[in-house]
Amino acid sequence: MPAFPRLPEHGPLIAGLVVTRIIGWGSTFYALSVLARDIQRDLSLDVTFVFGGITLLLLTGAALAPAVGRHLDRAGTRGAMGCGALACALGLVLLGLAQGPVSYLAAWVVIGIGHALSLANVGGVTIAQLMGARARRVIGLMMLATGLSSALFWPLTAWLVAQGGWRTTCLIFAALQIVIVLPIYLAVPRKRPSGVASPAGAPAAERDEERLPPAHRRAAFWLVAVVFSASGLVSWGLPLHLIDLLRDAGIGPTEAVGIAALSGPATLLARLVDATLGDRLPVEWTALAGLVLGPLACLVLVIAPGTALAATVFVVSFSAAMGVISVARATLPLALFGRDGFGGLMGRLTVPQNLAFAAAPLLFAAMIAQFGRDLALIGAAVIQLFAVVAMVALLRLLAQGRDLSRS
Repeated sequence: MPAFPRLPEHGPLIAGLVVTRIIGWGSTFYALSVLARDIQRDLSLDVTFVFGGITLLLLTGAALAPAVGRHLDRAGTRGAMGCGALACALGLVLLGLAQGPVSYLAAWVVIGIGHALSLANVGGVTIAQLMGARARRVIGLMMLATGLSSALFWPLTAWLVAQGGWRTTCLIFAALQIVIVLPIYLAVPRKRPSGVASPAGAPAAERDEERLPPAHRRAAFWLVAVVFSASGLVSWGLPLHLIDLLRDAGIGPTEAVGIAALSGPATLLARLVDATLGDRLPVEWTALAGLVLGPLACLVLVIAPGTALAATVFVVSFSAAMGVISVARATLPLALFGRDGFGGLMGRLTVPQNLAFAAAPLLFAAMIAQFGRDLALIGAAVIQLFAVVAMVALLRLLAQGRDLSRS
């Protein structure tokens, strides 16, 4: 088994960034799965409109991503993440005070600004700036723990709503941004530390090198965008409806929440395997494995609905696949294109990805409402097959690049 990277200098900070990601994603993106029905009832909104808040969050992120990425390369991530924590807190307060459709959507625009500045790809850029050539493995390890976000925040959100209602829950989550998240962000170094480059004697696999010849970079960029946009259309749309899908499959409400909560540990386990095998398998091959597992998992609930076993297999397999892909979304571009200008690169990749991600909640809400659970799951499997095809094309492009470098 390969040794895990030692992080004596930045270990506590990276652990803190893990906490911020758990709180950030859990209190916004994942919490809405639990809050949606109460929001729908109290604000008299259609459920599709409620999940449209996530769509607006992602569209806001897409609009800001290129500029944010360039800023991160130029000035580092500390200031952006601090402002992002404040924006997320303000957005959650506005959400808790929302009285109708306009104020509800306005809250999600503000939360979207916070996401663009502090979450999204910013954590990966921070690690790349701090850790240099070790960034790939450290990003994987950081995302390993953030897989617990849904497992922690779905039950926590349900408990808080039962105790004080969804509005109070939003205000509590806003307080977490100020009390816990903001101080951690302010501990990030202002500038990229010096001396992070790989030593001259480091193995080639550990050097901060791009793996693509200039002639293939543009094609590779768009193939990566297709891979993660198509897979993300499912991974960002389906989990928001996971509990309802299980209920529609005949699983009781309490049991559905319990089975859905397995998503976090399954994601964590998949990321652990990915981190453990990181030195043995290139990231593109682990990504391909996750892309193939995803559509197969979606078909399990179609073939054998109504049983807790089938529901558990579906949740665990799908979450494991998405866990591997989410790590690859941060590490594959770094492995292919190198660390120089990584923030700007991720900012450009965020635009097509977030446009797909933004459509996901509404798409799956509409698919489930109009066509039912089974056709929605079959549609999810078909969408993921496009990502598989693009990944195979990317592997062929990499092979061509290796052939050119040898000739």
